[in-house]
Amino acid sequence: MEPEPQETIQLNVPFYNQHFDFSCGPASLMMAMKYFDEHLSLTKDLEIDIWREANMVEIYGTSRFGLAYAAAIRGFCAIVTTKSDTIDFVDTVCKSISGLNLLMLKFHFCERKDRCRKMGVQERHNTITGQVIYNSLLSKHVPLVVTNTLYCGGENLPHWITITGIDENFVYFNNSLNSEPTKNKFKRSDLQEVVGYEGEQSMVEIWK
Repeated sequence: MEPEPQETIQLNVPFYNQHFDFSCGPASLMMAMKYFDEHLSLTKDLEIDIWREANMVEIYGTSRFGLAYAAAIRGFCAIVTTKSDTIDFVDTVCKSISGLNLLMLKFHFCERKDRCRKMGVQERHNTITGQVIYNSLLSKHVPLVVTNTLYCGGENLPHWITITGIDENFVYFNNSLNSEPTKNKFKRSDLQEVVGYEGEQSMVEIWK
């Protein structure tokens, strides 16, 4: 059983509403970047620019290394946490992709991973626990994590959210699917169910 957080942590992370069904990753990253740079303009153009850099080409979703890369080229620090070596969603959302399309998806994923490595973005293999999230927030990092849109009132799809706080009972987050700022939360006791998509966990921490 993991230790409980020593204190309540709440980061005042600005909210941004995604404009497209597939841009939860860019919107989540934009919220994290705005937290560290109050002069950053959160615009639809920036949302699309990040999506172009972070998407997986054969599917509209954004990968963990794509988001880390988009952050790094804008001068932010990033670290990727995952508990597997798999390509994001390739065994879940991408089951119908094969042949050349699958090869291109894998190529693009590895290319972004290699770019991250060259830019100093580290990757660590670890289960994403409450303590891992607590340590990230305590370090004044903003964690982006994958969940299932089902937990946000949507359909069964992977979905990036921006973690904003934690206490002994709840984890708090910004959800770019909301139309306006809302204090979203889930129980820490439900964390292993909420964090990740069909067993695949990914987290990208952002800081300046």
